[in-house]
Amino acid sequence: MKKGEGFFDPRVWSKILDFNVNIDTQLTTKANFIFAASTIILMYIINRVYSMEFSTLLFREQMPWILLIVGAFISSLLALMVVLPKLRIFSKKERLKTDIFYYKNIKKHYNRKQYARYLDNLSSDPKKISAAYSNQIYSLATNIIPYKFRMLKISGWVLIISLFASILFFAIF
Repeated sequence: MKKGEGFFDPRVWSKILDFNVNIDTQLTTKANFIFAASTIILMYIINRVYSMEFSTLLFREQMPWILLIVGAFISSLLALMVVLPKLRIFSKKERLKTDIFYYKNIKKHYNRKQYARYLDNLSSDPKKISAAYSNQIYSLATNIIPYKFRMLKISGWVLIISLFASILFFAIF
């Protein structure tokens, strides 16, 4: 090997993929927590609104409850969009057609025997292995993780802001 020429160990691909999958899992876990917290708050507030004579309250007394209901609802909806892929209506996620691990590409381009044959051939071709891993990593790093992080961040901030705003309104009025 000449000086300056590097060697790439192909075992690194699985580590990089595992790292990104771990981040994805962490974001989903945090979204589950925010979803549960905001849904509990939402159910509590709905119960409070129905149990007291909400319509007899002045608007300024209703405002904190309305803020909490709206904030908790929006927060739980955004957190749910992180957890359930079918609800990713704001996602611009596009999968690469050559991503052989993505289930839609498997169903679209292969039958069971063809796919098994392709995977057998894949194990003997380092370039194909690199392409397969890089497609997965690229999809996670550019489409899935940023989307989940953005929705999670917005969801958390909506919940926090609605909680503090309603507490502020309770204190003022």
